[in-house]
Amino acid sequence: MNNFIKGLLIWLAIFGFLVVIFTFVGKPLEEEYRAKVEIPFSTFMHLVEEEKIKEVTIKGNEAVAITKDGQVIRTTLPPNYTSIYDELLFQNVKVRVEPETGEGLWKAILGWLPILLFLGFWFLMLRGMGGGGNGRAFSFGKSRAKIYINNKPQVTFKDVAGIDEIKEEVKEIIDYLKNPEKYKRLGGRPPKGVLLYGEPGVGKTLLAKAIAGEANVPFISVSGSDFVEMFVGVGAARVRDLFETARKHAPCIIFIDELDALGRARGAGFIGGGNEEREQTLNQLLVEMDGFDSSTGIVVIGATNRPDILDRALLRPGRFDRQIYVPKPDLKGRYEILKVHARNKKLAKDVDLWQVAKATPGFTGADLENLLNEAALLAARKNKDEITMEEIEEAIDRIMIGLERKGMLITDKEKMKIALHEMGHAMMTLMTETSEPLHKVTIIPRGMALGVTQQLPIDDKHLYDKKELLDKILVMLGGRAAEEVFYGKEGITTGAENDLQRATDLAYRMITMWGMSEEIGPLSVSRISNPFLNQNTTNIEISPQLAEKIDKEVQKLLTQLYSKAKEILEKHKEAVKAVAQKLIEKETLSCEEVVEILRKYGVEIKNPCKKETLEKSSNDSKNQDSEK
Repeated sequence: MNNFIKGLLIWLAIFGFLVVIFTFVGKPLEEEYRAKVEIPFSTFMHLVEEEKIKEVTIKGNEAVAITKDGQVIRTTLPPNYTSIYDELLFQNVKVRVEPETGEGLWKAILGWLPILLFLGFWFLMLRGMGGGGNGRAFSFGKSRAKIYINNKPQVTFKDVAGIDEIKEEVKEIIDYLKNPEKYKRLGGRPPKGVLLYGEPGVGKTLLAKAIAGEANVPFISVSGSDFVEMFVGVGAARVRDLFETARKHAPCIIFIDELDALGRARGAGFIGGGNEEREQTLNQLLVEMDGFDSSTGIVVIGATNRPDILDRALLRPGRFDRQIYVPKPDLKGRYEILKVHARNKKLAKDVDLWQVAKATPGFTGADLENLLNEAALLAARKNKDEITMEEIEEAIDRIMIGLERKGMLITDKEKMKIALHEMGHAMMTLMTETSEPLHKVTIIPRGMALGVTQQLPIDDKHLYDKKELLDKILVMLGGRAAEEVFYGKEGITTGAENDLQRATDLAYRMITMWGMSEEIGPLSVSRISNPFLNQNTTNIEISPQLAEKIDKEVQKLLTQLYSKAKEILEKHKEAVKAVAQKLIEKETLSCEEVVEILRKYGVEIKNPCKKETLEKSSNDSKNQDSEK
């Protein structure tokens, strides 16, 4: 776009230059010709015959005469009338002939100017579409890939952490690129393509760079959207050019990021039938990957977040032979990733990366890198020399919850309601054995939340039993239960909206998907018909009677748990109120501070903070690292 604007400015400058020429060249003509007294040609000849003309200047078909009394007159000569010269000389009139240099030139330029401007505008459009930044005017079919030959990616497997199983899987590709004869002598065909899929930020692009870095081969990187153009045939030409370039540098790796932009399934979302541009581009890619023209020594690595919309022909063996799911890192993986990103960070001694890994379930590699970067920015803002645990915890809150809304004015009455609501969640966490341990409670507004009760998982969970799910719902309902216990049914607020939504959704899942209701039985049904479900998912229609039965079972489950939450809070009402008062005073309380106050009122804690467990697991991990 910048090149297009520059070119347009150049053409505007040319147009301005032509206007200047017209102004300075045409102005003398204006003064010399247009300002004279114009007379008919017959009158002019009559004056010549009467010898009243002193001199005549002829330019083209125009004549400017000066009479003997000093008057300046102008007339237009008939076409091809050459005898005028003989008659003027016969009457002893001084004749001067001047070539057409001003107005005639301007008329010629003016006539061609629209055509020149149109051609220039069209030239710039073609240049911009063909990648005008590289100086090629008509490079429609040239690939926009970035080729790394001498400056190959310096990323290696040392820079990729948290996905050890995936690294082992792709080592075979690296071995093939280094020793192709090893596989050919046994009759084996190496994989032509590897599809990396997973959620955004899990490290698909980084892994592809690491493969190229480990194999030490040329790396050709391109985005799927670079092939999509408005002109039919351009995308297919770019695919051909991409593979032609790859063959010149084989063995090499072609990395296509955001493959779904190019490889979307045909027949869905295509307009114009077989001649549609995107479909032609996809067909060309299919031929290049497994057509009559073999691509020896070329491995194609594709990356996408949406493998479900890719064309089936693209995923068959012989094209993308390997389909590797890159998951979010587990606890150990997050710890390893944090260590990689902490290499160039100045961390204080109090920073425990194992505890940070525990506090960030569901974070991807990109999220963890952003976390440490946010912490570094916060430390720099506070003029600190090191990143402390305080900045890291604040960065976690900023990413997971939102920015702190310091300027928000909250009345004392609302503060108490918010504190009691959060203490309702905290109490359910402490009074249920299977809940994730409480980490801290705060009433500092962040993002859309007026307060937050944060739990800290000890281990990553992959399966949840029924008791754990019931305790989750109990924790969700604790906030609304506290509002009713302390303010009555008329005092409940809108603050429990998200809690009720999540609790209801989880209850329906337990009954309709996981068969955790004795009344309904081990059935898996879809409560709502969803047209966007995956094609492999069976959407079973249910009878109105069963739907009503499910609704009643969900209502019964939620009502029972809500009553249980109110009973717990009624029993420890004074203790909860005391902690809420302290929370208003300090705005944030750690798990240990909450438990300390509750124990003064004789509350028996069933799910302690487990700080000792965290420290033990952190020490165990560090010991394992030192052994390695």
